[in-house]
Amino acid sequence: MLLITAICAAGAVLFIIVGVSMKSERAIIQDRMAQHSQPVVPMPSGSDLSRPFRERVVMPALAKLASTVGRLTPSGAIGAAEAKLNAAGRPWKLGGKEFIGLEALCIGIFVLLAFAVAKFIPVGTFGRIAMFVLIIAIGFLLPEAALANAVTTRQSAIRKALPDVLDLLLVSVEAGLGLDGAIQKVAEKLHNPLSEEMTLALQEMQLGKRRAEALRDMADRTGVPELSAFVAAIIQADQLGGGISKVLRVQSETLRNMRSIRAREAASKLPVKMLVPLVFFIFPALFVVVLSPGAVRIYRAMIMVNQ
Repeated sequence: MLLITAICAAGAVLFIIVGVSMKSERAIIQDRMAQHSQPVVPMPSGSDLSRPFRERVVMPALAKLASTVGRLTPSGAIGAAEAKLNAAGRPWKLGGKEFIGLEALCIGIFVLLAFAVAKFIPVGTFGRIAMFVLIIAIGFLLPEAALANAVTTRQSAIRKALPDVLDLLLVSVEAGLGLDGAIQKVAEKLHNPLSEEMTLALQEMQLGKRRAEALRDMADRTGVPELSAFVAAIIQADQLGGGISKVLRVQSETLRNMRSIRAREAASKLPVKMLVPLVFFIFPALFVVVLSPGAVRIYRAMIMVNQ
């Protein structure tokens, strides 16, 4: 009996302790809401090591350098850099400030390289000045040239993909889809820079932007005249109540004709472009192959005559 009484007493004490320590459902919900309402505590610096090196070091350093150099740059330089980066599709995931910082860093590196070259290469004063100016000019123009090349490449890809995109839009509209649904179908089925721009335009429309504004912003971002003309025709047909399918068919035929004209122009320029490699690389090799046996025979004949 004493043992049973002790076990029951211990169990009662245990149940009392557990009951006191347990919280009600209302208290648990209040604690969770209090945790979510508290300000977010910054993560310790050690957790930043899981992020890529570019995000941890390179991007902040470029942004800080751009803010330092920003006092010396024109007011519209950052906006122009942003427009070019948007047209290039953000190839290096840089913003306008980071690109300005990259330009400043590149100029600083090439200035140091110019000093080193001008000091250690034994040339005259005029040669050193010319090399110094040339190297600094290369450092100044190199980021802009790389960005311009990226813009040109992406615009060429968009111009090349535009007729196929219009064909898919035309098929989707004639199948019964609306223009938004046709654009979404293009974004799902195709994988090219134009489909990426259409995906971004769809996201903007889902966030509340009007379709005309989203399409116009897409044309302004890319800077492709053919796409701007297509967007203008679509917006005009939508506002005037015209048939979207007719506009798409006309635009598709027009763009295909323009693409064939551009291909013919490129083919007509090929002979002129081939002159440089022919004159400087292929003809010298042919001369060496064709004339070297005769030159060897003439040399041997002259040696024999002299003997």
